[in-house]
Amino acid sequence: MANKLLSKVINDLGSLPDDELKKLVKGQMNEADMLEALICSLPEGHIIFSPDQRVAFINNSAYHLLPSDRRRRMRLGMSLDEMLIDPDVKRFLLAVFSGEEKGEPQDFAFSKGDEIRTERISFSFLSLPCGRYTDVVIRDITDEIMKETRLRRTESLASMTTMAAGIAHEIKNPLAAMKIHLQLMRKTLKTKGSIGCEGAERYLSVLDEEIDHLNKIAVDFLFAVRPMNIELRLGSLETVISDLVTFLAPEAEDKHITVVSDVERFLPRIEMDARYLRQSLLNIVENAFAAMPGGGKLTISVKLDGNYETIRVEDTGTGIDEDHLAKIFEPYFTTKASGTGLGLTVVYKVIKEHRGDIFVSSEPGKGTVFTIKLPVPATERKALGDKEETDGIIADS
Repeated sequence: MANKLLSKVINDLGSLPDDELKKLVKGQMNEADMLEALICSLPEGHIIFSPDQRVAFINNSAYHLLPSDRRRRMRLGMSLDEMLIDPDVKRFLLAVFSGEEKGEPQDFAFSKGDEIRTERISFSFLSLPCGRYTDVVIRDITDEIMKETRLRRTESLASMTTMAAGIAHEIKNPLAAMKIHLQLMRKTLKTKGSIGCEGAERYLSVLDEEIDHLNKIAVDFLFAVRPMNIELRLGSLETVISDLVTFLAPEAEDKHITVVSDVERFLPRIEMDARYLRQSLLNIVENAFAAMPGGGKLTISVKLDGNYETIRVEDTGTGIDEDHLAKIFEPYFTTKASGTGLGLTVVYKVIKEHRGDIFVSSEPGKGTVFTIKLPVPATERKALGDKEETDGIIADS
């Protein structure tokens, strides 16, 4: 807007009265001062580099946030090589200017007095008639990280409380059975003075069975609470789904269940741990198989939905009551006689470790749908966009 007005003023410079010209110039100066004051007051630091990679603008916050040699204060016109800033930050910005960085912000930890502060540096490009400028944004995220840490700790404690209550409930039955049989053994010894081999075997087999039950509860509990060694690497969901369907084929055939796989072509890669993700999907599928005792249809589909890849696992089973849906991911909640109630809790934990979300919808008598949304990395989104643009050029030609 300002450029258009100034261009018109320059074109009509000879015909404008001096007073009108002064008024226009003063108005533009006031507007520029107002915008500069606004940017200088922002809590985020901004350093704008010109097309030749020299500092064109720097606000007050950038001076305080970006570690630099105080003996040589950053100033307008200074090149990146001349700026005495943190070497790691300088390497990051050099990668930005060279095009090696594709848009992902990066976090840096700096020692400031007795504190360790974490600052996130991101960048964007400003396309102007005189060239492309680079806006480097510095933001102190130390407090955000602390809040997230406290929130995760609170959620973890709440989850542990729920699981502790669950495990206390779970171990009651085995302990009660063991106590009853020990009392029966004591009563028999008191009455008869001895226990025959057959009687002793009967009591001991029950004790042995309940000890195994307690051990399984403990093992499942430890697996659910133990930190997962998840290693996120770029990979294809198509491979994971293909392997899963192949693995399920014999069991599905035996249970008269038709498994349908519908994976969209040319999906971008996502960051995942294929082992844990496959196990999570297997847990969901096993629940679906259990819900279709007389056979049915299981559909596993994967589609791109904006910046997410969506996995849908849909069955035609008995469904889940509405009252149970809200508790489906809670530890030790199960509707199965022999279930531990930890399978879907682990699934939820794995998906969250993948920075994703999981939802469930169901209609009793018709079936259940589990929906998993996993984020597509920014680098893969850009690669996909480049491919679509190239495909469009080929198609248009």
